[in-house]
Amino acid sequence: MILTVTFHPALDRILLVEELRSDTVNRARVMVEYGGGKGNNVARALHRLGVPVLAFGFQGSGPGLTARRAFKREGIPTHFVACRHPTRISTLLLEETSGRSYTLYEPGQTVTLREIQELKTQFLQVIGGFQIALFCGSAQTSALAHLLAELITEARQRGVVCVLDSSGQALREGIQARPFMVKINCAELEELVGEPLQTQERLTEAMLWVQRQGVEVMAVTQGEDGLVVTDGKSLWRGVLRMDKVIAVMGCGDALLAGMAYALLNGLRLPEIVRWGVACGAANTQVVGAGFINRTEVEQLLSRVQLSHRKL
Repeated sequence: MILTVTFHPALDRILLVEELRSDTVNRARVMVEYGGGKGNNVARALHRLGVPVLAFGFQGSGPGLTARRAFKREGIPTHFVACRHPTRISTLLLEETSGRSYTLYEPGQTVTLREIQELKTQFLQVIGGFQIALFCGSAQTSALAHLLAELITEARQRGVVCVLDSSGQALREGIQARPFMVKINCAELEELVGEPLQTQERLTEAMLWVQRQGVEVMAVTQGEDGLVVTDGKSLWRGVLRMDKVIAVMGCGDALLAGMAYALLNGLRLPEIVRWGVACGAANTQVVGAGFINRTEVEQLLSRVQLSHRKL
């Protein structure tokens, strides 16, 4: 089984407008609303792949109640720790005439020290039943960044394979807890190392630097240029360019779900890359994060172009 951990959930709302105009009323219709936040999106994709998964983390008031009901309708098992402040709303606005999209993210809800302690207590109660734990998304305070690192350490000590997908302070502290795998995008890696990574050689050096901190597998997404992964011995790249892209919201989350699926099934590094890229590509064909179709993923697997070199 796989546990996903999300500190800052969201109610994702996708709106459709014919044409976005300034200084006037723009009337939009709601296409879909669903429970979001990185780890929750990963849980959705894993659920749709047929993987036993539990979405764990905070869930606030207000929009959080709508998110809870949405998860229940989808049949995604959840274990949320209630917090007083409302869950944020993340809005994707699609413009029909141009095909352009606009994404608006509110800041994550705040949590109290008491709520943080309650989440840690409940995490320790449930973590023993899982093989893999995915720690996804931001931790927008120092207290939450510390908590993320603590949870990784606790899970790892219990023999759970830990995977980190975060940024900023949470990423830095999470790496020090030595998760099995780190998956981030190129911009997040540049922020981590403090310099632009303008060549593949410099990107590889930065990835290996992270890997040497005690991380066994380091993965970096590069948008349409695919996924690069290293275990310190070899470097694998997977690319799949789609003829048509409907939306890109949540593609990184679906990609992580594919990698976690491969990990759970004991697949080797090239197949971890293949499943990740195929799931990320499948997400470009839908509106919404993690709403992938397993049949389509399986059809895309053979189209993933793999290359590798020894280090």
